[in-house]
Amino acid sequence: MTAEGGIVRTDQRPLPGVGTLHLLHADDGHHVGLVHHADDRRELVVYDPADPDTRMTGVLLTTAEAGVLADLLGVDGPTVHCARLDRYAERVAVLQVLIGAGRPAMDAAVDGAVVAAVVRDDQVLVAPGRQFRFSPGDVVVVVGRPDAAMEVIDFLTAA
Repeated sequence: MTAEGGIVRTDQRPLPGVGTLHLLHADDGHHVGLVHHADDRRELVVYDPADPDTRMTGVLLTTAEAGVLADLLGVDGPTVHCARLDRYAERVAVLQVLIGAGRPAMDAAVDGAVVAAVVRDDQVLVAPGRQFRFSPGDVVVVVGRPDAAMEVIDFLTAA
């Protein structure tokens, strides 16, 4: 990843039983992290520059607070596609895909899976239809066979 000042170093580390740590190595020697907990909470952490394994402070953020912080940092919205897949009895899957900046095609139909809803801002659009236009920030909810759900992930996140 590059930025105006050159190379920006980042890491992603699994935290078993907790979630995932996304770590930024700042030019001033600090390590700033975001812990994405398994229950979807987010925690902003700062590590001691003298000992990167020692946590100096941390702040647990609500979803609203994380959104305000993102606004303050100048984030326009999601830039990548993110997916969550839940399986039920290995025969049915519920897939949620957060649409990033690259918009997928309008027709996300795959045999064995349907777009059950689209969440846009505070609205839930149930069964939006085949000609629905997805936008960055939409959460697309798909229900179907697990293999078909994986095809939908590929289709919705294709560049």
